[in-house]
Amino acid sequence: MTDQQDKPWYARVPAISVALLAFLVGLTTLVNNVRDWLSDDAPAPAAAAAKPAALPATAPVPQAPRKTAVLLTLKQIEVIDDGTNGSTAWSFEIEGGGEELFALAARDYVDTGADAIALPRTSDPSIARVVLVPGQEMTIKITGRASGLISSTVARGSAKLRADGGLAPIRVLAEGGKAGEFVFHFATVATPQD
Repeated sequence: MTDQQDKPWYARVPAISVALLAFLVGLTTLVNNVRDWLSDDAPAPAAAAAKPAALPATAPVPQAPRKTAVLLTLKQIEVIDDGTNGSTAWSFEIEGGGEELFALAARDYVDTGADAIALPRTSDPSIARVVLVPGQEMTIKITGRASGLISSTVARGSAKLRADGGLAPIRVLAEGGKAGEFVFHFATVATPQD
């Protein structure tokens, strides 16, 4: 027997067939999800609307507060003081409600010229989604770290995010009297949830 005949049948199936099968499974899942989504949004049948108008009066049922999803997007970082005479490598962690939302990997920041406004890199995550109820505030905390040859510097800042309002720019200052100051600017988009 040849080497091809010794292999099991699935090892002989061309890769294009496997890719086609995976595509069909994904497409079927997508179609089913869209169909379910559309059926959830469909209006109630006309038979349900034709109920008698004389229903006994009942006390209104209190509803739970409606949740709001807030999309938090880092727009830019103003570098007021990078901590040294030249450029300084800083990494940042952004937390919301005690949980990490995203982290920015270490990169060089400069506090002079046009480079004093740092935009998020495409490789860095810069978007997070949080869910709030009306009146709830969530503390957004930013912790920055710069490691040098002799010592490391930690910078911190925070601000409150509300479901019905935006997020003020967050000033991040180095601790212990060390140099390092940044201002983080975020955009927020709030969407009511059911």
